[in-house]
Amino acid sequence: MANNSVPVAVVAGTELGFAGVALGDTGIERATLFHRTADAACGELRAFGAIDGDHPRAEEVIDLLRRYAHGESTALASFPVDLHKGTDQQRRVWLALRDIPAGETRSYGWLAERVGLGRGGARAVGTINGENPVPLWLPCHRVIASDGTLGGFAGGLAQKTRLLELEGALPRRML
Repeated sequence: MANNSVPVAVVAGTELGFAGVALGDTGIERATLFHRTADAACGELRAFGAIDGDHPRAEEVIDLLRRYAHGESTALASFPVDLHKGTDQQRRVWLALRDIPAGETRSYGWLAERVGLGRGGARAVGTINGENPVPLWLPCHRVIASDGTLGGFAGGLAQKTRLLELEGALPRRML
């Protein structure tokens, strides 16, 4: 079912920076990764079409983002997302990301097999991951290359490393 309302921009200041979502009637339609400023996170959400305003679940989202940034890696796992703008294949891949437990990683090939594309679908899965509209909430950062390297990430490999360290999938750097 399509969501016809205009989503509201909700941004949280956290220990990792500012992250936000475009929150519609049926869930999160778009999410940002962590930014250095609230304006940067808001700007990304406005570019998507979100507006400033109130939403009845805004405080819940802010609390979940703060808990995630504080190390509660399962905080975002069950909040509803609205993927009405994705294709059937994209939705299958994106939703399967929630099958990867916090603190663990899986390969692109594993994810391709999980959604019925076979191991040969790893590149397609990588492309779809790069189009994930709700990173963090659908944890595409937990997908890595089959050789154990990080692969790609729309937010950059430094941020992917930081998220995997936060969740315990990688050891924290001592610096």
